[in-house]
Amino acid sequence: MKGFVRFSVLGAVISLVLLTALSASGSGVKSAVSVPDFTVAQLSAPAGANWISQGGNIQDWRYSSLGQINGSNGSSLKQAWTTHIAEPASPERLATGNATPIVYNGVIFVQDAYTRITAFDGASGKNLWQFDPKVGLNTPGNGTDMRSVAMGNGMIFTGAYGTVYGINAETGAQVWATQVVNPVGGGGIDVSPVYYKGLVIIGTTGGDWGGSCIAVALDAKTGKVKWHYSLVPSNPKAFGWNSWPVSRYYYGGAAVWDEPAIDPTTGFVLYGTGQPLPFNGLINGPGAELGTDGVYALDAMTGKFKWFYQEVHHDIWDYDGMQTPKAITATINGKKQNLVVHINKNAYYFVLDPATGKPVIPVPEVPVPQDARAHTYPTQPIPQTTANELVPHVPAYPQDYQGVIAPDGKPYLVSTTPYVPYTDQQYVVFSPTANGGVEWQNGAWDPNAGAWVVCTNVQSYALEAPPAADQHPVISNALGIIQWRTSTVPNSTSISRLVAFNPATQQILWKHDDVSTGGIAAGKSTGCASPVTITAGGLALIGRTVPTANAPLGSGHIQAYDMKTGNLVWQKEVLVNGFAAPVVPRITPYMVNGKEYIVSFVHSAALGADLSAFALP
Repeated sequence: MKGFVRFSVLGAVISLVLLTALSASGSGVKSAVSVPDFTVAQLSAPAGANWISQGGNIQDWRYSSLGQINGSNGSSLKQAWTTHIAEPASPERLATGNATPIVYNGVIFVQDAYTRITAFDGASGKNLWQFDPKVGLNTPGNGTDMRSVAMGNGMIFTGAYGTVYGINAETGAQVWATQVVNPVGGGGIDVSPVYYKGLVIIGTTGGDWGGSCIAVALDAKTGKVKWHYSLVPSNPKAFGWNSWPVSRYYYGGAAVWDEPAIDPTTGFVLYGTGQPLPFNGLINGPGAELGTDGVYALDAMTGKFKWFYQEVHHDIWDYDGMQTPKAITATINGKKQNLVVHINKNAYYFVLDPATGKPVIPVPEVPVPQDARAHTYPTQPIPQTTANELVPHVPAYPQDYQGVIAPDGKPYLVSTTPYVPYTDQQYVVFSPTANGGVEWQNGAWDPNAGAWVVCTNVQSYALEAPPAADQHPVISNALGIIQWRTSTVPNSTSISRLVAFNPATQQILWKHDDVSTGGIAAGKSTGCASPVTITAGGLALIGRTVPTANAPLGSGHIQAYDMKTGNLVWQKEVLVNGFAAPVVPRITPYMVNGKEYIVSFVHSAALGADLSAFALP
């Protein structure tokens, strides 16, 4: 029945193209920028003066060829301008503002946590236009995290609350809006779309709410759905159908957390997918649950299935494979090869053949601990790259839990090997945690240095399942469908780590660690939970909340690390409406009139949204 409902909603969507919407508005003021129908060469080139997609290019490198700002002069950066984005005139639904600004010919486009898209002059910060879909407080269903927008063929594109929008890039006027998933059923859209050959390609989220997620492409001019693909197999002919427990697939999963990438050498669109639902295995039957925790490759123009590689079988630990895959070229054993590389929340990374999805660097299926009650899968794919693992895969500080009683009145059981199962009998301590190893925020690829830089965290916590008889998953209710218990100890040790490594040689190039036993409360910076941006100026840029004398609970900073050594070389505080706030800036380099800028976007629920640009004096 639920499968029929999902099909019926999507079937209705295909014919739903709204050329106007009374609930949405644009200012109608021209931005004086005409966005072209980008060629594949333009879309796949490294970013420079322009940053035309969330990942910088369609391969998701997050690399900028700009180099005016570097490690030696960056400390002298001055704020060129800052613009506070006014609150809506009437109350609207507030989500989470995580958007990376995109830039073309000196015009910046960014989406705030109210779902509004605003265009700014990149040289002055002047507001050129604003589009507001006016998402009301009574909007039902799953929210959104507003992670970015896309551009192409005269348009700006976004997705929010199950609907994809096409906006005129010059005026901010809505051209079309198409609902692709029903947020009442748990589905939503967190991710940025990607523009490619006249299509707007996007994925849906809501796996943690019971949404069974999809990939979908729309005509960029009209919003008409051109193809869609169910990432969780929903019929007996679909890839992976027999790997799911009977009558359990409809609980959902395979969420797309961030924009897909496109490999221009194959024409495949690449999706990283999240875990199945519910989180623990006590009420699920056996099976790998293919389609979750891995990488999908689909033909970008038709949506036809090409391959899928699963990184965690029957995931009960929430080790989503939600990062955007990267299409790169690297040298392995003296041979230059096109590759797809991907990292999951467990901080294992995989090097795949872009045509077949098969591992280029071996990934043996390793026997792991078993528990029949949790319906564990007998093996897990553990790559040979673990000889130089990015983070430990067992708790690094087991002494933190010694002599401590868990909430169920029993001692904690500290795992000593990866993928230990848990049931309702005892809290089991794991590392990495569901908060990452590596979270959803994408790392960056330096094509010249052959270096991949990611934010990681060394953390631990414990999991226990409720008894199976007490589990009654509720669709469209995250807490009601996750169905597990978590616990940790006060002041457990954690390490915030920025790490650079070469995926072709499996060598770690450097690590920058910040150790904490109390986080912000102890005067330490927060965990590393930021997209990474690499520049030709030899910098790896991230956003971070850092305590200051005036803001003991933390203030947002742009941090710059030396790409050769991993040393922190400078940082700049980013204020919100003139105040320090515990935010994580989203950062984009760009150039106007020969001058390089670094723009930061932040949205604080308490203080609102700010866009601030920094440049050399």
